[in-house]
Amino acid sequence: MGAQVSKEELVYQQVLYANVRGIQRLRREGAGLEFIDKAGKTPLIVACMRPDLLPVAKVLIDLGANINAYRPGSHAGTPLHHAAKRGLDETVDVLLAHGANPLVANDDCHTPLDLARTKGHTKVVRLIENHICLFAGWLRELHGPGFLQVLAPQWASKKIWAAAVPCDTRNPLNPSRFELAIYPDLQAAQPKNVIKLWKADIVEPDSRQTDPVVTIVDNSSRTRFNFAAEREGDKDQISRFHDACRGISQQTNHPGTPILPAGATAPPAAAPPPPVTEEMELAMAINASIQSAMAEGIPSQLLPHNSQPSSSSAVAATGWSTPPPNQTPDHSNFNGWGPPAPPSLDPPTVSLPSAPVVNGWDQIQYPRIDCSPVDLNLRAAVHKENNNNNKKKNQSDAGPEESSESGACVVCLDARVEGACVPCGHMAGCMACLQEIKGKSWGCPVCRTPIDQVIKLYAV
Repeated sequence: MGAQVSKEELVYQQVLYANVRGIQRLRREGAGLEFIDKAGKTPLIVACMRPDLLPVAKVLIDLGANINAYRPGSHAGTPLHHAAKRGLDETVDVLLAHGANPLVANDDCHTPLDLARTKGHTKVVRLIENHICLFAGWLRELHGPGFLQVLAPQWASKKIWAAAVPCDTRNPLNPSRFELAIYPDLQAAQPKNVIKLWKADIVEPDSRQTDPVVTIVDNSSRTRFNFAAEREGDKDQISRFHDACRGISQQTNHPGTPILPAGATAPPAAAPPPPVTEEMELAMAINASIQSAMAEGIPSQLLPHNSQPSSSSAVAATGWSTPPPNQTPDHSNFNGWGPPAPPSLDPPTVSLPSAPVVNGWDQIQYPRIDCSPVDLNLRAAVHKENNNNNKKKNQSDAGPEESSESGACVVCLDARVEGACVPCGHMAGCMACLQEIKGKSWGCPVCRTPIDQVIKLYAV
């Protein structure tokens, strides 16, 4: 008799047959949804690879399947990678609506947006960009001599579609790098220009001009771009575009919020927080000192009477305070990396400590100094024992990858070395930088030998 098939594998088989009722019945009987076949595919990944399995994908997501399950290997990626690669715009829309992260990169350092652009799936590109963009809309790109831009801007400009999106694959939950994709029209899936904004100089528009212009200088290609609003004199749009290029999200168009169609009204923007005054900064410093003293175990009777931080404490307003126990962060705004709500900056009421009254008049009580001789030999022995204990603790806590020294990428000096150049064999940088160098035919960054292939290495 053959081996008995598990319930998890039965769920996988029912996905192939598009049997929704069978999947629901097995789930009620306690079957898991994360079965992995020989190719590394989970049931949800299989459902996101075929357009006819869209109802099955919705059922699996509703039953609790891992929406960001990763498939390693030559066809690596999450369910969103596979749906975007095949141009399944409806499946992509469902995955994004249920929290799929579009900034995760596969083994080839490609995000779902990169795959959709490469394959020419325009609808998928628009869906992903509208979901994560800080800005997306029509602009005017100015070109030609400067005097022509001033005298006849309609002759020296062309209409383009611009989208400022995050691209930090190393930190997908809290991206710090953004890029500006420039398209000739909305039917284009591949941008004609991509500006890496973290490597560019962005000049703020002059609000005194009737038609302000944002100038971006791409330092990698030494190219200068000039952008103006779609309608001449629209200072609000060009200001939002400038903030998006600097990574500043807008209340009416932040990651996770779809772009409003023409004629739609946006929700009212929240009022900006009040400015921090000198008194508030002093209150923040006092409150931080009190919290540090309480954390070190100083008795409460030695602290000021009003030392308990209030709910409107200015320390909490800075974002440095520790969240209350048993409280999870709010991930309703694009998987937790959206902008936080503006906190309250009301200064706390803190009274300065006073010295006790002695013999009817105020006198500061200084601590007594211990002038007894110190045993230097005993102190040195204790210090040596503490150092040995700390060294053993650090060695035990460090993992195999942390304990071994590994070099940093010679290009970005940020990521670890994980790729080798072929044929020279130099391990010189991370996969992202080496792929970029190979694409530009610059050669190995160590010996300048032409790169035929970049191989990712894995530490055992």
